Amino acid sequence: MEILGLSLAIVIIIFFIFKNKKSNERNLKTLVKKTFPKHIIIEKFGTVMICEINHRNEPDELVFIRINPNRKKNINQNGRRLNAEYPAIPTARELKTDFSKHLR
Repeated sequence: MEILGLSLAIVIIIFFIFKNKKSNERNLKTLVKKTFPKHIIIEKFGTVMICEINHRNEPDELVFIRINPNRKKNINQNGRRLNAEYPAIPTARELKTDFSKHLR
């Protein structure tokens, strides 16, 4: 009986470990879509762009987000566009704090 209870506990622990790993492997595009639902999100060549539709019905890029594990967090502004590089996938809270002033 003790062996059955112990093996059941080990199986449950392994299940939770695998479940947490799968939830951490989320896609950057879906995270940005959930964080900024009013904007249009486009992914090209490993870059996620947050866009608005302008008066000519064309996407106007506001923010470029790249994941580069070899560099530290870097956010700079070029004209109307904001370029952001992160070493890993950022959290929704981090995205909101970094882009809140730019995406009003």
